Amino acid sequence: MRMFKIKMIFRNLIKYYRTISIDKKFLAVSYIQIFIPIILIGVLSFRISSDLIFKKYVGYTSDVIKTARLRIVDKINELNSITQDILYQTELYNVLDKSMKNVDYYDEVASLTNKFRKIILGHLDVQSIGVFTKEKKLCIVDNTSKKVGLDEIIPSQISFEKVYDIAAKGNGKPVWYVASLKKDKESKVVILVFRSINNPQTLKFEGILAVMINTELFDKTFSELVAEKSQAIAVVGDDIFISTKGEMNEKKILKFMSGVKNENGVVTYTSNEYIVNVLPIKQVNWYIVTSIPVKILFEDIDKLRMWLIILCFLSFVITSAMSLMLSMDFLKPINAIVEATKRIRKGEYKTIENLDRKDELGILIDNFNNMVIKINHLINSIYKEQITRKEAELKVLQTQLNPHFLFNILESINWLAQLNGVSQISDVVIALSKLLEVNLKEEKFLTLEEEIKYITSYVSILKINFGEENLKLEVDVDRKALKLRIPKLLIQPLVENSIFHGIRPKGFGKIFLGGYIWNDKLTIIVKDDGVGITPEKLKGIRQDLEEDNEVFLEQEGRSYTRIGLLNVVKRLKLIYGKDASFSIESLPQRGTTIKIEIFMDALSKAVEESLQEFSDEGEEEDV
Repeated sequence: MRMFKIKMIFRNLIKYYRTISIDKKFLAVSYIQIFIPIILIGVLSFRISSDLIFKKYVGYTSDVIKTARLRIVDKINELNSITQDILYQTELYNVLDKSMKNVDYYDEVASLTNKFRKIILGHLDVQSIGVFTKEKKLCIVDNTSKKVGLDEIIPSQISFEKVYDIAAKGNGKPVWYVASLKKDKESKVVILVFRSINNPQTLKFEGILAVMINTELFDKTFSELVAEKSQAIAVVGDDIFISTKGEMNEKKILKFMSGVKNENGVVTYTSNEYIVNVLPIKQVNWYIVTSIPVKILFEDIDKLRMWLIILCFLSFVITSAMSLMLSMDFLKPINAIVEATKRIRKGEYKTIENLDRKDELGILIDNFNNMVIKINHLINSIYKEQITRKEAELKVLQTQLNPHFLFNILESINWLAQLNGVSQISDVVIALSKLLEVNLKEEKFLTLEEEIKYITSYVSILKINFGEENLKLEVDVDRKALKLRIPKLLIQPLVENSIFHGIRPKGFGKIFLGGYIWNDKLTIIVKDDGVGITPEKLKGIRQDLEEDNEVFLEQEGRSYTRIGLLNVVKRLKLIYGKDASFSIESLPQRGTTIKIEIFMDALSKAVEESLQEFSDEGEEEDV
């Protein structure tokens, strides 16, 4: 049922398409050809551009955060090395030992403090250094950077218990800790590195080393790597945003980060609002995060979409204008032809005015005008022919001359010639009578035997001028071929050409006429031993015979020879078509040979069609 409905809809569309005008069809085809490619190209371009921009951003961001991770890891390793160098200082262990024994250690503290100051001044990333005893007492703190120091944080905001618990997790290795501290109703992020101090000889726990890191080092790292203002980047540790550049939805970022703890590479999250890239820093369990709004990232895509819409609109306007111009240009000559055909149906045979076109429509109009001119000519010719025919009928009625009257006169001349003993005149009269008898027959086809008799009579008359000995006719025809019917006077023009253009220039000669049945074909040969035809002239004759038009008969300067040959060739083509062939061969001073071949089936078929036409004409006259 569904397929039937689809077929019905399709048929209705085709039916509607056939009823609309050509200009609407032209517009519809133009729109389809223009808009389908534009829409397809636009959609594909938008999709491909979106994917390329997304991949480009992800690739660029991946490179940025990987570079940032390398720099941060280098800083971490550098700061870890600093803590290791501090543990190598003998003054550190002297201070801790005397502090536990309550012995004066002022000199050792001064010496160790100087070393701490050198480290802080030499490394701007170190903000403060402190040492705590195993009894959880502050032993020494240096804050040369003039910023918040460890003594202001521990133990006021971070207890000794918290510090010792964090350091114990490292088991002698550096432990990085991020804390968000509140001061004056504002939150401040601090980065601390804790490390247990174990006696190098006894390996017993003696205290805690604490180093406070300057968070500005991350801001400098981001400012050097991130160039796009719309992109936000941050370092997150212990669920606290250590350093952030740009605007970022921290709650959503923390949700994204919860799923990448076991990942090593860049992980990308895409939502309707943001595109987020997360890269873990395994050394300290931190993360580097980048975020950019989808709207900003695809701002260029939105511009592309707008340009595509504008392009489609402009294409619609331009295509409509061009299609209207072209349709009007095409429809004007077509409408002119339609109007002309309507006038012809009314009997007004008028040509179309010249539209000065050289294309196919111009050729069609020229041919149409030529057809109208020929129709007018034919109508006038038929009209004149009818008038001439009526005048001839009047003359015939006036003279009462008929074939019997003409034959009676020729018979009287023959009787007088025999009575007076002039046999030559008698022979000529008898031959002339036979010629007239054949010409006056209304039949279109004669037997080959009757055609040969006609040619024999024709040659006997010409012998009066040439002489009995100077003009010979030799006939060789199969008996079966004699009864075959061929078009009347088909061979006579060929014999006439042979006599007047082959033998007469020479003064004497012989004509050979042959008729044979071979390979289901009737072959007729007319051959003379006259002067022949030059190769150049023979080439021109063959070329004229191959032309399938009537212009040849209208051209001037053509010989009677070619007209006679063309008449025979055109009759063969009209009656038998491809079932008949005509060829001519000639050599100078050697003579000319003409051969006609007709299939036997075509001979009988043509005679039957002629008899049918004759019977139809008789029925029309009876009616």
